[in-house]
Amino acid sequence: MKVENKLRDKIYKHILNKKGEEWKEDGIDFNKLVDSNVEKLNINENDKKLIKTKWVNILKRNAEKYGKVSEGNKIKIYNTGYACFKNILKSIDKCKKRVWFESYIFDDSDFAEQIINSLCNASKRGCDVILLVDYIGSLKLKNKWVNKLKENNVNVIFFNTFLNSFLNILPIFFRDHRKIIILDNSAYCGSMNVSENVIPNFSNIVRTDKDEILLNIEKECQNYHLLNEKESDNAEGYIFTNGILGKKNKCLEYYDLHIKLKGPAVKDLADVFIDSLKMANTDITRDPIENQKKYKKNDEDNSSCYVQVLESNVLRKIKSIQLSFEYIIKNGANNNIYITTSYFLPPGFLRRALFYALSNGVNISFLFSGNSDIFGDVPATYYVIKKFLKKFGNEKDKVIYDNTSNNNEKISDFENRIINNYHNNLHSKKNKLLKWKKINFKDFKKHVEHKFGDNLLLKNKHKGTSEFFFFEKKHCHAKNIVVDNLWCSIGSFNWDRFSSRRNLEVMVSIFDKNISDKFIKEHEEKKKNNSKQITLSNINNRNVLQIFFSYCAYHIGKLYGKNIFDGLSNNNKKTILRKAIINRYLADNCIDHISLNMMWGT
Repeated sequence: MKVENKLRDKIYKHILNKKGEEWKEDGIDFNKLVDSNVEKLNINENDKKLIKTKWVNILKRNAEKYGKVSEGNKIKIYNTGYACFKNILKSIDKCKKRVWFESYIFDDSDFAEQIINSLCNASKRGCDVILLVDYIGSLKLKNKWVNKLKENNVNVIFFNTFLNSFLNILPIFFRDHRKIIILDNSAYCGSMNVSENVIPNFSNIVRTDKDEILLNIEKECQNYHLLNEKESDNAEGYIFTNGILGKKNKCLEYYDLHIKLKGPAVKDLADVFIDSLKMANTDITRDPIENQKKYKKNDEDNSSCYVQVLESNVLRKIKSIQLSFEYIIKNGANNNIYITTSYFLPPGFLRRALFYALSNGVNISFLFSGNSDIFGDVPATYYVIKKFLKKFGNEKDKVIYDNTSNNNEKISDFENRIINNYHNNLHSKKNKLLKWKKINFKDFKKHVEHKFGDNLLLKNKHKGTSEFFFFEKKHCHAKNIVVDNLWCSIGSFNWDRFSSRRNLEVMVSIFDKNISDKFIKEHEEKKKNNSKQITLSNINNRNVLQIFFSYCAYHIGKLYGKNIFDGLSNNNKKTILRKAIINRYLADNCIDHISLNMMWGT
């Protein structure tokens, strides 16, 4: 088996070299990467050693299993649509090679028309321009705009039209939810669509200088706390850029997070865009782009970070986002997790991962939308929150295990639960279970750690706490997670069954202390301003109709998210059935074959 594994690795490396891709993992010093970030944490040296060992193993494992990795990337973070798309439109106007634009929503707003004009102008300059939008998400896209794009040699692709679904090429519920923009040597990714909700009160943000706009509206926005930071269009640092507050909006305004990437990860994001093209059932194909410049720590603004691009494509059985999230929450989280998402109906494996982290003493802060664009989303979220707060509210677990307890002392509920779980898995007989219950917990702990590793048992004396906040000023449409101030991820993935089981999704995960701190700061600011904390008493004090509506909304959403309604589980069922038939055949016939072989001496 070891020889086969080595041979398989050599073949895999040879294939990558033929494709012109370097074997990136060999070029990354994971020990140095983790050391440089963990040293910035304000913890004792013993904890640092444990955390370093843990994260080195996690990053190596994820690099092998879940997606392409790269060092030397520069990242800029945007928390307003105005600043982000101002930069995007300026970049499109400067493009010389390619403009690849992928979005779930593309509506009929003035803002969308500005994007259309920029794409047409880029095509006239000789750029390779592709607009890939989801058919259902972009129903508002005007036909005259599509015709204009095609007249200017822009490739317009609608993902999974009704005709494709009717012909059973793709299930109707299989949607392209990715938001990726590739502009020559830079890329954008996050939660922002081309929609009026992203930039209400749109004005010509490309032709007008931003500083002049800020000066004109400063009197109207004196109390807006984010205006004190201004963007430098040429800066590529880690600062947040902020736009204008504007006047009262007719539509529901979104709160989004987006990033701009420069470096080797641009090529990895472009590969995900090419994957979307392949899934769109179109004749338009593209080859991987050239390798991108790798930035060093001492270049320009002294910024460079490690990035892994994660994707989800259930039809190709790619679930890098889901598996990576589950593994890091269970094995990487030690102190805290910050989650910002728009729709929170997590599938079972992610919910169990969060429960596992909370049981290990990890504190989790959630930021959801209290002003959602989906009817029933907020009531359904109340129902999920109640499940968490019942188990892991603000009151910490008072059970503390004592390693010095004698055999005659009674073990705590916590110890009893661990022993029961352990022996229910290993021993089914009651007499063995009763025998193990009498063992001193210290001896039991040593036995389990010796057999399964030091980190199997809970190291924290208390359970973690979960805090929930509803952002009420806007619809919270951002998708972001931060683990232990070290690892973070941003992209299009929602914590619901649609993103997990159906949609094409993409996330950019980053292992960098500075970037993680920026996201945590943004999370905390949104919690303090225009957010409402949800407690168990708030949920229980609602009237009967509200409680009943929450129950119905949750179960309808859960039922609607099952694969039985979308046809995406057919391949899995066929595979399971095929394996079952083979196993049954072998079980029924193996004895006969063995007997015959023994008779004939073979």
